Amino acid sequence: MKQLTRISGLLIISALLTCCEGNEHKISVKDSDDTYEFFAKFDKSKTQQVQDFINAEVAPTSSFSGDNVDITTTLDDHTKFKLEESPGRVRIELDKGDNSEASYRRIKKMCEGIKKELGEL
Repeated sequence: MKQLTRISGLLIISALLTCCEGNEHKISVKDSDDTYEFFAKFDKSKTQQVQDFINAEVAPTSSFSGDNVDITTTLDDHTKFKLEESPGRVRIELDKGDNSEASYRRIKKMCEGIKKELGEL
């Protein structure tokens, strides 16, 4: 009987940890002399909202869709950046040496907008 109670307890704890893990939010920004990197981990239910926001920001040059995006793109204004996106995650990297100050500000502003979309500002 004790063993059944222990197993039941472990199953309940595992289920709770799994549920909590799905709602974990994390945003990190690294802004060095050479690169600007943005990473966000968020509730998977907000993936489409984030994708729609990014698409609006890069329009009309590009549009991204699908469950797993991993591309480097160049916009009409010559902004070049890498985008990695999967359900509940987005990573954007901009090489400052390959971009103008205006391009850097554009991507930084877009990333700040993603934070707002996720309710982090």
